[in-house]
Amino acid sequence: MIETRFRRQAAPFRRSVIIFLTVLIALLACGSRPPLNVLVITLDTLRADHLSCYGYHRETSPRIDAFARQGVVFESVTSQSSQTLPSHASIFVGTNPRTHKAISHESPVGPDITTLAETLRDNGFRTAAFVSSHALDSKYRLDQGFNTYWEVHKERTYQERRTAKEEEGDPTLDEALEWLKGHGRSRFFLWVHWFHPHRAYNPPPRYRQMFAGNYEGTATSDPDFIMKVWKGDVELNQSDVDHLTGLYDGEVAFTDDLVGRLLGWLDSMRILKNTIVVITADHGEILYEHERYFGHDIALYDECIMIPLIIYSPTLEVTSPRVGELVQSLDIIPTLLEMLDIDPPDNLEGKSLLPLAGGGGGSTVDYFFSETFPFPEKCPPRHAVRSRDAKLIWKESPDDEVIKEFYDLVSDPGETTSLYHEHPGAAQLDSVLARWMQDGGLHPARIPTAEESGRWRILKSLGYVD
Repeated sequence: MIETRFRRQAAPFRRSVIIFLTVLIALLACGSRPPLNVLVITLDTLRADHLSCYGYHRETSPRIDAFARQGVVFESVTSQSSQTLPSHASIFVGTNPRTHKAISHESPVGPDITTLAETLRDNGFRTAAFVSSHALDSKYRLDQGFNTYWEVHKERTYQERRTAKEEEGDPTLDEALEWLKGHGRSRFFLWVHWFHPHRAYNPPPRYRQMFAGNYEGTATSDPDFIMKVWKGDVELNQSDVDHLTGLYDGEVAFTDDLVGRLLGWLDSMRILKNTIVVITADHGEILYEHERYFGHDIALYDECIMIPLIIYSPTLEVTSPRVGELVQSLDIIPTLLEMLDIDPPDNLEGKSLLPLAGGGGGSTVDYFFSETFPFPEKCPPRHAVRSRDAKLIWKESPDDEVIKEFYDLVSDPGETTSLYHEHPGAAQLDSVLARWMQDGGLHPARIPTAEESGRWRILKSLGYVD
């Protein structure tokens, strides 16, 4: 009887202890967040000003817009190149093209370069990339550090990709989700790259009708037709330009849907809450604004080099959800590594953007440099320096001359009128670009045509490949 009474008296005490321990464990669990994952989404050929969250008048990006409201939108971001391989190399290596050596298509990154994937893999991340362009082929060495490097052009035929797109499907998304189903619970670094906004603009039927329907003209996004436009053999009226722009917008909207599907899956699996997400682009696109051109690789106007950048982290304390200071894609790696508390490689040429997200003012640097080395049969190389309010472009020419254009971006944001010989600021940017070119060991020089020497020999002569 005494024992029974003791048990009755002890029962409330035991229940209290159990409740206390349960609450304590819950509190400790709340205070110990799982290690953060990293997801980088790069959207090929996406100019910032064609996203709704960057002020575009069409609703091309409702899913990206909604996600942007949870993170930080950097409103003025420059790319280091208007070509896919060099600009992606700069994103994932953190240096200018002349440093990582991939200055153009067909020129791989240097063998001694350390990529973001290598750094994260060495710090315990499982790494995977799912890319949608042959310009990012593993032979160019951007696969360094990835446990998995999946390339759609090697895994799916053109017809398979085309059929999937007609039905609003996407093999790259399918493979990325399949990988996440197997590895999403481990600590991961995932890179997903979509190519759809790239020329030729051919969105799925629903998006074509949504943005480019009811057109009765003859303009098409066929490469042969676009080349005739550039050469001046075809005149376009405003209706033609609007139609081609609508096709591009349809591609942007379709890509936005794919981004939404990926982020939605991560959210439904409760993985997104432990994942840093970066959404950006390699470069933009000219839509007939300059030189009768639909494309990007020959030009360094803002339509080509101003890109979106949205960064989200569940642990980031955001004071400034929209940052207007001019930054560059080189700043992505140092930002990520600071958020992860990982020591950066010594050679990074960008700076962390966390101070700007926290309300600190000032650009990361005073001047931003971009270059493009198009296929020689298209045009010679071009180089640019941009400040917050002005830009200078050097255009090499076959006769050893350098054509110089200066634009006051405050009075002429569309870069329509060069003031090189009139504006007092031109001389300063001229000096800055000349010094940067000289320090980098690459001077303006005549670039032979492909028929004269071949592209690879050109790159060898410049010292950028062995």
